[in-house]
Amino acid sequence: MYHQDVGSGDPLVLIMGFGGDHMAWALQMADFSMRHRVIAFDNRGVGQTDAPDHAYTTRMMAGDALGLMNALGIDRAHVLGVSMGGMIAQELALESPERVRSLHLACTLGRPDAYMLALNSAWREMRIGLGRESTLRALGLWLFSPTTYAERPELIEALLQNALANPYPQSLAGFLRQGEAVAAHDALERLSAIRCPTLVSVAEDDILVPPRFSREIVARIHGAELRLVAAAGHGYFLERPDVFNELSLDFIARSSRKD
Repeated sequence: MYHQDVGSGDPLVLIMGFGGDHMAWALQMADFSMRHRVIAFDNRGVGQTDAPDHAYTTRMMAGDALGLMNALGIDRAHVLGVSMGGMIAQELALESPERVRSLHLACTLGRPDAYMLALNSAWREMRIGLGRESTLRALGLWLFSPTTYAERPELIEALLQNALANPYPQSLAGFLRQGEAVAAHDALERLSAIRCPTLVSVAEDDILVPPRFSREIVARIHGAELRLVAAAGHGYFLERPDVFNELSLDFIARSSRKD
């Protein structure tokens, strides 16, 4: 299980979403590691971590994250998960609540609805039929906002080229198995058991995992906060890293003072 361990201070575990590896945190690592010991890793099925071709679940992947924490001697950590990583983070907080100091669930969901399941199935067929580059270009339409396409098309192209240049591209098996884990995720009715300080954030223009999913989560976790980010889409941690980093670090700081 490939990981990076940088910085010092209270541990912060970062869990990336579907298809992304640790490099997708590139715009967060410098800011976060100035205040925290930051652990960023490749989930099973992506990057330099193994991609076994068998069924994955978000609970299984939470077990991977917990195993890494154990191996690194981290008893408790602030946990931040985006998209599929937020689903994994939910399972981690539910299975091992004593290990999670605070929880930031970003652009994620507690249970996919019929639309999300249909989209997941379409992505599967697209990845099989179109190949990797065409699929990546198409996925950008769900990941980034119309504002970013209009005002910063060079950012989208740079992110695409970085993904294409990745020396460890996600295998077809990894893509399909991670997609299955997303489709099978269902923690919605269990979220009321989460007791740690929780922030739920989402971009206003996220069409992949719209704000309605975040509101569902907030309604079930006692004391959870909701933050909306303007002029960005599902990839708002890449489109608006200044805003995302500030709200993330501010939440962690406030949560730490409550310990």
